Amino acid sequence: MNQEIAEILEYLEPREDYVIWAGFAQFAHLRIKPSPDIDIFVQNLNTKNRVSADFQKKGWKKLLYKGFYKYHDKLEKSRTTFDIVYSEPAVKLFFSTRMKIEVEGYSLYFLSPEALFLTKIGQLTVAKRSSEKRERDWQTVNTLRNKINIKKLKELVSKLPDSYWAVGWI
Repeated sequence: MNQEIAEILEYLEPREDYVIWAGFAQFAHLRIKPSPDIDIFVQNLNTKNRVSADFQKKGWKKLLYKGFYKYHDKLEKSRTTFDIVYSEPAVKLFFSTRMKIEVEGYSLYFLSPEALFLTKIGQLTVAKRSSEKRERDWQTVNTLRNKINIKKLKELVSKLPDSYWAVGWI
């Protein structure tokens, strides 16, 4: 774990308004090596803006590129990235099933195994996903098949928005 990841985790630990997903969630659940980033969903747009502003004050640079929109900020410092995303469907789906897991001495909110399973399946459909990330996604999906609660998974699937089925994103 590098200094930037530690900085993010230290900031998040006392908070209640986020859930970690993507690669760092697969690390928390399965110890599969993540890429050098952390991705979080937050509960509202004001929180997304506040967290982003707090990190920019700490020297993180907001990255701007085509396709960015008001619901997603990507910050970077020393080649580590921090994605802060507000998604109303994610709040409805994932915050009620999130769980606290201790990672590297921090007690943090993560997606449930069932929610992680669904997000990784969705990420496998992203056309421009790197082969390295795609391989980790497959490893996560295959490993979680034996660990997820099928009843909880079916409940989440029944609540997925149309956007998941169309583009693989929540």
